[in-house]
Amino acid sequence: MRRDWSRLIALPLQNHLLSLHCIMAETPLNHSTDPCTNGEHSGHPAVPSSPTAMGTRGGDDDIPTVDFDVLIHGAADQRTQAIRDLRRACEDWGFFMVINLGVPEELKEAMMETCKELFSLPEEDKAEYLEAGPMDPIRIGTGFLSVVDGVRYWRDYLKMFAHPELHCPAKPAKLRDVAAEYAAKTRDLLLSLAEAISESLGLDGGRISEALDLESCFQILVANHYPPYTGSDSRTGLGMPAHSDHGLLTLLFQNGIDGLQVEHNGQWLLAKPLPGAFFVIAGDQLEHVVQIVSNGRYKGVLHRAVVGGERARMSMVSMISPCLDTVVEPVPELVHDGQGLEFRGVRYRDYMEHQQSNKLNGKAALDIARVQIDIAGLRK
Repeated sequence: MRRDWSRLIALPLQNHLLSLHCIMAETPLNHSTDPCTNGEHSGHPAVPSSPTAMGTRGGDDDIPTVDFDVLIHGAADQRTQAIRDLRRACEDWGFFMVINLGVPEELKEAMMETCKELFSLPEEDKAEYLEAGPMDPIRIGTGFLSVVDGVRYWRDYLKMFAHPELHCPAKPAKLRDVAAEYAAKTRDLLLSLAEAISESLGLDGGRISEALDLESCFQILVANHYPPYTGSDSRTGLGMPAHSDHGLLTLLFQNGIDGLQVEHNGQWLLAKPLPGAFFVIAGDQLEHVVQIVSNGRYKGVLHRAVVGGERARMSMVSMISPCLDTVVEPVPELVHDGQGLEFRGVRYRDYMEHQQSNKLNGKAALDIARVQIDIAGLRK
């Protein structure tokens, strides 16, 4: 029976966005409004200056949009067109918006509110999870992994393994039920998208799922909180540096405050969603497993989070990945005598641990899966 999540929510929806800018007055991570304040959990050494390695342009209407209801339930001709649109989105962007997913607004709001409540808990209630290791099932902290960041990015986060088993902090107590329902709902949606992506490649709908053992998929939920920057200037700082996701597909929604940027055609684009839309981000394992059939065109997209202004930003992430013990490699029937083979097989657990244990650096983590070529041109 469907739960009425609205009864679990401390603040009504109309007050939700207005109240988020006050969250840092409550959080025990205590980000100072002074960006130069140091300390393990009492601020970040600095807000990095405005990132300008590539040009940045404002949000526009170019980001592709996929109608999930049509993709799954549309008439044959509608589905065929939706599959074509999905293929173009994966080839040209590795990133798209998806509408009509059927995730109840009450459930989305409950996830935001319970995670906001977690961030505001006293530090002793979160002590066992603070700065946990990269493969620990629950991790709460700042930045990415502070021991390797070299800088504390302007972010607080909660990461928890959600499948095949849900791991959840004990407090707040209602988080477990909310997270369990949200994980199950988004997992089913992402698995359906994986089937459609498989079809877009000319494969059987279940081929990618079979190759990655997605029936036993690994899923992570992440809550990100980007505090407001209230310095005297108008700089934009980095909440998260440029990176690609280690998994297969990432589903993301945010609290109405923009800050997600994606790299497209050599420029950073501010991603501005349609009302009610989710973002879908292609990860490294999609690039890894389908690089032959797509001729290298389906790639994990580089993205980053920027912060600025007086209102906090929150985002919720649900990511599905191969089973941890699956060896990820290009689909074998599409490889002809190894010609053009760019990646070798790598156990996903090893890949994830490598990516999560090192400083974020674009897509450098994929190097451990790349086939090495010696001077004579022979593949190793």
